[in-house]
Amino acid sequence: MENENKNTGIKIVTGILAVLLVVAGAFAIKLYNQEKNTKAELTEEKELVLNDLKQMVTKYDAVIEENNLKDTELNQARDRIQVLIDSVQQMDASISVLRRYRDEVYKLKKEREFLFAQNDSLKGMNKMLAMRVDSTSYELEVSKMKRDSLAMVKEELAEKIALGASLAANKLVGTGVIVRNSGKLVENDNARRVDRIRACYTVPQNRIADAGDKQLYVQVLDPQNNILGENKTVKLDSVTSVTYSAISKFYYEKTALDICENIAPKGGEFAKGLYKINIFDGGRMIATTNLVLD
Repeated sequence: MENENKNTGIKIVTGILAVLLVVAGAFAIKLYNQEKNTKAELTEEKELVLNDLKQMVTKYDAVIEENNLKDTELNQARDRIQVLIDSVQQMDASISVLRRYRDEVYKLKKEREFLFAQNDSLKGMNKMLAMRVDSTSYELEVSKMKRDSLAMVKEELAEKIALGASLAANKLVGTGVIVRNSGKLVENDNARRVDRIRACYTVPQNRIADAGDKQLYVQVLDPQNNILGENKTVKLDSVTSVTYSAISKFYYEKTALDICENIAPKGGEFAKGLYKINIFDGGRMIATTNLVLD
């Protein structure tokens, strides 16, 4: 009877131990699976954090490269994120650490939004400034064109006034004349008999021209283009000169004035042929005509 009780007790203890062993095994398996799942979740969470950080770096790089920025807050923020990426890659994942990094990622996103908005605002201001500069440049160019146009008009007007104030020579006539002992002049076109070539012209009335002493240059060329008379050259400026046969000097009173000059031949007599007579006001020819001596 006592042996039967002992056997029964052993069986009970054995059963209990078997149950405990099964329960312990099940609990160990559950703990193993939980740890495995936790590690997978932590690894996945770690990858999500890294992915967010890398995307932020990529966006910073794009903005920095697009705007050609150096040594700015955007560069510094991008560098801080890169340091954080290196730290996350090297650390062992844990709930508390990942929570801290996720909080940091959230702060960095807010900072990125602020910096990008600030950068967009600066870009907008730069565009407005560029537009203002372009507008100002255009207005300055238009103003310069107007000034140049007014200067041209003023110059043209000054030239017209100067031209209008210049003397003219109308009714220029050249004739061959014989000079009598009495001083009387007789017109003739026979080259051998002619003593002088007489150039007569009229200075017309000009109310714009100033009154005062004036002079015009008379130039007579023979058939060989020799200049007759005094044959002297006057230099008017650095580039302009006139060779004349005679100088008509007179006092101009803004009324019409008739003038004649008698030009001697080169040598003893005039040659047959075509003679050309020109009148100059300074370096500007104001009248011309021809004369033929037979």
